[in-house]
Amino acid sequence: MPVLPIDSKCAVRKCWAVFFLARHSIESTDRLQMTDYSKSMTFTGHRHIPIQRRNELYAKLKMAVKANYANGVRNFNCGMALGFDLLDAEVVLKVKAQHPDITLIAVVPFLRQCERWSDKDRRHYHALISQADKVVVLSEGYYNRCLLERNDYMLSHCVGVIAYYDGAKRGGTFYTCRKAVNMQLPVLNLY
Repeated sequence: MPVLPIDSKCAVRKCWAVFFLARHSIESTDRLQMTDYSKSMTFTGHRHIPIQRRNELYAKLKMAVKANYANGVRNFNCGMALGFDLLDAEVVLKVKAQHPDITLIAVVPFLRQCERWSDKDRRHYHALISQADKVVVLSEGYYNRCLLERNDYMLSHCVGVIAYYDGAKRGGTFYTCRKAVNMQLPVLNLY
């Protein structure tokens, strides 16, 4: 699979991008530049979702995606991590069935992100990412801070955040919500 470099401002480390359409055809970097980020939202949330809250959260996510769609949002950035990220990808794809102009953008921090996950989780990840309209891979391999830099990338490509954040002052979700507030981006917390 070809790997295309993106601009050097992306991160301190060398960053790479691979862009795919839903059927794995390569998308040009010109098309990525055409994405209207004023019509884009980003998701952030915890890896663990209590089983008893999953259906409630799914319904809240669906309402939030539909409300944002009604307000002109067409692009949804998803970090493709376990938990909330994969749930929001499911929801976006479900809503996309009714509104085909929605774009799911999978922002992957490094190639083979799901390599150490369980077989079931890997299958779920691959089923979702294969349906994404765009896949942006930011690094060839894992390195310290790559997950946070993935979150920074998503924040720089959106006008707001939909979160599942429990208020704890640690971790990637805290980092992303705090940074979004500092950037004066609205944060809708579904917790």
